[in-house]
Amino acid sequence: MPATPTAVPPFLPGRPTSTQEAWVEDLCRHLFVSFNRADHHLKGEQYLRGLLTAPGRKSIRNIARTLDDTGAAQRLHHFICNAPWNWRTVREALADYLLALTRPRSWVVRPMLIPKSGTNSVGVHRHFVPATGQLVNGQLAYGLWYAGQSLNVPVDWRLHLQPPVGGLPVPDDDGVPQILELVRRAANAAPGAAAPGAAAPVVWDSQMRHAGEVMSALAPLGLPVMARTPGSLPLQLLDRSGRPTRRGALPAQRILAAPERLGLQVHDVAPGVRAVLARVVPVRPGVGGEGGASGEAGELMLYAQRYETPEGREGHDGRHGAGPRADFWLTTPTRRSPVDLHQFTRTAANVARDSVRIGGRTGLRDFEGRSYEGWHRHMTLASAAYAVQSLTALDAVRAERGPHQRLHALPRPYGHIPAQPSPASRERAGGPPLSLAG
Repeated sequence: MPATPTAVPPFLPGRPTSTQEAWVEDLCRHLFVSFNRADHHLKGEQYLRGLLTAPGRKSIRNIARTLDDTGAAQRLHHFICNAPWNWRTVREALADYLLALTRPRSWVVRPMLIPKSGTNSVGVHRHFVPATGQLVNGQLAYGLWYAGQSLNVPVDWRLHLQPPVGGLPVPDDDGVPQILELVRRAANAAPGAAAPGAAAPVVWDSQMRHAGEVMSALAPLGLPVMARTPGSLPLQLLDRSGRPTRRGALPAQRILAAPERLGLQVHDVAPGVRAVLARVVPVRPGVGGEGGASGEAGELMLYAQRYETPEGREGHDGRHGAGPRADFWLTTPTRRSPVDLHQFTRTAANVARDSVRIGGRTGLRDFEGRSYEGWHRHMTLASAAYAVQSLTALDAVRAERGPHQRLHALPRPYGHIPAQPSPASRERAGGPPLSLAG
């Protein structure tokens, strides 16, 4: 069944609506249970509300103006940049809260570029953007998103700190260590009670030249992974018995261009979207003549889809473009149908769309400080504000459709007991925490 796109929440200036207020209170009660000081709980709630209600840029100064208190800016600045509270624990609590509501359809990993005019903020340097062919000054962050059928929320972040070498553009594979760590965290977040093969896959929406090798490195996790890849990637087709065909290495885009000649079935996965699914092994140019199978990458599946979107019209994933467009993905061996794989790519497109629309309203790109810890604390609370906006909007949509389809009439108290770990945390006992160490 096609995924329902997350509703775009209205901008809510001033006092929050009653439903939004209920989500704020319930979420704060759960997120800040690790705080030892009552004033930290109060400031966390103030900051979260400010992210939802402050007009314009969600800077500490603008958030403080919503409190009508001349000393609020200094106190909130100290709370974000210097106070000793653990943002990793709060992120774990946010992920646990969402997992308690419903299991995710997938986990989405994607980069987010935050343009900056200066160079004093943590992690700022020049980045090459393949989509535009330009160098952009700013921060490069990688986010892990909980992605449900009609709800997506960022739950973890990595900030890229490695400077470019010799002033050259940062290569497109520069974020592989950050993405690997996020995928491992998604594996640890998956409830252990899930049936074999039922784990939510990681949809890696960051085009990488070496996706095959990286996916092989993740194989021991047992987590399904789907990674975007360039159409120029050379691949060796495999027959039904798993042996290489005699056609040699072919770029992914050529496989999609002439699937019938290669004996591949074409699937209509959605109106105007045709897809091909094939068993492949990534190859390296120059190995074995035209190309040979990589010793590091085992058998994978190529999922390639072409959008026949009329010129000037917006496709289902929110993109505009003239004429046909194609996407290429490598996946770990899977029994999922092409329609299911299409839905995963659509979920990633929803995350990309909402990260701009909702993220712009909750301050994901608005931190103005220079502190590394401050950036992570701001992003943690901005992610919580994102969750409130999304849950409030989802409630409003379901209320229009009928009370029986609502997530809750109002949020139920989570009932978290500070002395005991939450169920999702207990399932991760013995492994690394969900949130990242750096």
